Amino acid sequence: MPQEVPTTIDEYIAGCNPEIQPVLRKLRSAIAKAAPEATEKISWGMATFAYHGNLVHFSAEKKHIGFHPAPSAIEAFQKELADYRCSKGTVQFPYEKPLPLDLIGRMVRFRIAEQEALIEEKKAGKKTEKVLRPRYPMPDDVMTELQREGLTEQYEARPPYQRNDYIGWINQAKRPETRQKRINQMLDELRSGDAYMGMAYSARK
Repeated sequence: MPQEVPTTIDEYIAGCNPEIQPVLRKLRSAIAKAAPEATEKISWGMATFAYHGNLVHFSAEKKHIGFHPAPSAIEAFQKELADYRCSKGTVQFPYEKPLPLDLIGRMVRFRIAEQEALIEEKKAGKKTEKVLRPRYPMPDDVMTELQREGLTEQYEARPPYQRNDYIGWINQAKRPETRQKRINQMLDELRSGDAYMGMAYSARK
């Protein structure tokens, strides 16, 4: 653990046991890659990335790294976190195991989508503090389809709430054929650029 109160993540890592510093640097790099627009700071005594508010934290504990991506991310990725000890807003990554860098990146991007949706809903005047839509992580099959069809940029250009609604709608499908039909509709609407969930849509200029 850090011996002095750090003011930067560099200082935080430098104050940790030299044996675990490389692991902390890998985690920091994975977060920075997934959230290039986030800023670094120390908050609540932990290494913190901020993006429209605190995004994720990490802390060096005795036997593990504490990764703190907010309760919503823990819940959204609970199946993939089944092999790790988790609490309401924290997952423990033991030092003796390799970091699941791909999973960490997806959790960070999930939190970015949450923050962007929160900002958009606040701008629209919604009382988001008490009632928020559930946030959905990007499923592998949907990402594969977007990449195969060359529609990733069109998807990312849609407002956060639309991206979230698409994924939630697709995930609610009970049968594989229904799921594929909904994916295809999303792809068609992204390709045309003038529809959203069967409704007319015009991108803001």
